[in-house]
Amino acid sequence: KVGAFAVELVAADTKEPFKEHTAPDGQVYAEVEPGVDYFISTRTDVGRVRFEYSVDGVNLGYGHNFGRPSISRYAGSYLSIDGKQTMTALHFNKTREAQDVTPDRLTGKIKARVYTFGEEIKAEEKNFVTASLTADSTLLGGKKCIKS
Repeated sequence: KVGAFAVELVAADTKEPFKEHTAPDGQVYAEVEPGVDYFISTRTDVGRVRFEYSVDGVNLGYGHNFGRPSISRYAGSYLSIDGKQTMTALHFNKTREAQDVTPDRLTGKIKARVYTFGEEIKAEEKNFVTASLTADSTLLGGKKCIKS
């Protein structure tokens, strides 16, 4: 949570947030497994704001308007065909294994931008780490996560 805004990555089936880790530089990483479906969960303690989302630099193409403080809203892959609107979960793909690539290059980035009255007031990024099978991963309780 940053100020009045909260962004979490949650499992698509349970809406439970993924475990998070904070690196020494303050970056927050969500621990996930490849192949998992997820949503971006957003909340705000203030109204009259709009969240817009991107995943790995690609804008999802829509946003959520919050007229007043709100409980969680979920963002996924949004599709509108013949007036019928559908939202499906996003999907964590297994990271591509490559030689001479540092572990920070094997993570993805979720960005939620918050706007009010047409101006950006906060850009909150959420990084995620998959079980990338890199030499710099640490095995904890059957799951891999970044080293701090």
